Amino acid sequence: MKGKKVIKRKGKIVMRRQSIQRLMAVLFLAGMAVSSSAQLLKGRVIGATVEDGLVTYSADGNIYHNQMTEFSVGADGLFSYDTKLTGDTGDVTVEMDGIGYFGVHLVKGQTVEMTVEKQGDEWGATFKGAETDVSRFYNIYTQAMDPMKYWSPDPSEAKTNAEYRRLLSSNYSKVKAALPMIKDKQQRDYYKRLAESQNKWLTIRLIMDNCEDTKSDYQDDAEFKQLVKDIDVNDPINVQTNMAYTALSSLAKSKMEGDNGAYCEEMMVLCDQKVTNPALRSFLVSMIGQVYFTYGNGEGDYEAFTKKYVAWAGDQKEEALAMANQFIEKRQSMENTKQGKEAPDVTLTTPTGEKMQLRDVARGKFTYIDVWATWCGPCVKEIPHLEKLVEKFKDNDKVQFLSISIDANEAAWHKKLEKDNPQWPQFIINGETEKQFSADWGITGIPRFIMINADGTIYSGDATRPSEEQTEQTIIEQTK
Repeated sequence: MKGKKVIKRKGKIVMRRQSIQRLMAVLFLAGMAVSSSAQLLKGRVIGATVEDGLVTYSADGNIYHNQMTEFSVGADGLFSYDTKLTGDTGDVTVEMDGIGYFGVHLVKGQTVEMTVEKQGDEWGATFKGAETDVSRFYNIYTQAMDPMKYWSPDPSEAKTNAEYRRLLSSNYSKVKAALPMIKDKQQRDYYKRLAESQNKWLTIRLIMDNCEDTKSDYQDDAEFKQLVKDIDVNDPINVQTNMAYTALSSLAKSKMEGDNGAYCEEMMVLCDQKVTNPALRSFLVSMIGQVYFTYGNGEGDYEAFTKKYVAWAGDQKEEALAMANQFIEKRQSMENTKQGKEAPDVTLTTPTGEKMQLRDVARGKFTYIDVWATWCGPCVKEIPHLEKLVEKFKDNDKVQFLSISIDANEAAWHKKLEKDNPQWPQFIINGETEKQFSADWGITGIPRFIMINADGTIYSGDATRPSEEQTEQTIIEQTK
C-alpha cells in the first residue's frame, strides 16, 4: 500500500491502520431515517441563512450502520427532524454548513426545541422541552470532543501535536465541569464515563498522529500501551468511542500491509476469543471487510479469504458477501487499467465551467494526474510536493500535470484554488461523472495518482505519489 489513503464516505474520511484509528469517530455511512409518530426535534436558526443540515444518529453503536438524515431549513430559519429511536432516548449530532456542529439529546415520544444563534463570537444552541439538562451537556461534550478539533486536512492551518494535546486537556476540563448540570445521577454517571472514554481515545489518536509524523510505531509508545491496557472491549461505551476496536487491534501482531489478509484473519481470531458485545462484533465484520476488500492491494488469494470471512461473519453473511462482490468489481477495474491499455475517458470541468475530455487533454504528453479533494488531509499534504514537480519540469514540453478534484462542494474547491493559486491545470468531477470515473479506475480511496502515456494508453493506474522519489525518476525516464 503506497502510504496513507483516504476512503470516500459522504465527504468524511477513513484511513489505513494508523489513520483508521485516528479518524474513526468521523466515519459515517449514509442511511435513511425511519419516521415515527412523535416529532423529536424542532429547531430555528436566528441571524443566518442556512439552506440545509445533516443529523447523524447511531442506532446500535455500529458506526457503519449510522443514519445520516439531511434536512432543509426554511426561509424563516425553521427546521425539524424525526426518527425511530431504538431505546427510550438517543443522542444525535446536528451539522449546519457555515454555522457549526451541535449535540442534542432526544427522548422517545417527546419534543426538544433547539434555537441556534450567535453567542458572542461563536454560534451556540439553547434548548427547551424534554431533558434539556442533558441536551445542554451533550452539546458542550459534542463540541469539545469533536475529533476534527484536533486535526486539520490543510497542513497550513494545523496546530502542532503539543498544541492539540493542550487544547484537548482544556476542553476535557470544560466537559467535566459541565457534568453537574445533568440532574439524574444515573445519566450523569453514564456521560462521565462516555467523556472519559472519548478523551482517552482522542489522546490515543494524537499519539498516533505524532508517531506518524516522527515515523515511529505507536505500538511501541509507552503512553499508548498504558492507555489501551486493561480496556474492556465489550463495554458499550468503549465500543461507542472506538476504544474497544483500538484496544483489540493493538493485540494484533500482524501489520496492515499488502492485501491485509494476515491482519484480517488475526482480527477474526481475536474477535472470537474476546468479543461478546454484539455491536462490536457487528462493527468488526464491517471493518474487517473494509480493511481487506477496500484498503488491501487486491493481490492476495481473495477467493480463499472471502470463503473464510463470509463463514465467520455469521448473521452478517449478506453484508460480507456484498463487500466481496464490490471487490470483484474493483479487481475488474484493476484488470482494465493495466499498463498499456487505453485510458478510460471522462468529461472534466474547468474552474470557469468549460467542459473538456480527458482523452483530449492527456493525448500528446506524458500526463501525471492527481485525484484529490479539499477535505482529504493526505491529498492536501501532497500538493506542495506536486508543486515542486511542476516547477522542476516546467521547461519539459513532454510532460504535463493535471489535478482532478472529486469535491461535491464546488465552493470549497474554488476557495482552495484561490488560496493556493496552483500553476497547473485544475479540473473537477462530481455526481454520476465521478462515480463512473472511480468505477473505471477502481478508485476507492484518495489521494490517487495516475500516469498516462502520450499515446493515450495507461502507464500506471495507481502511480507513486509526488512525495516519493520514484515519481520524479519515472517522469524523467518516460520523457527522454
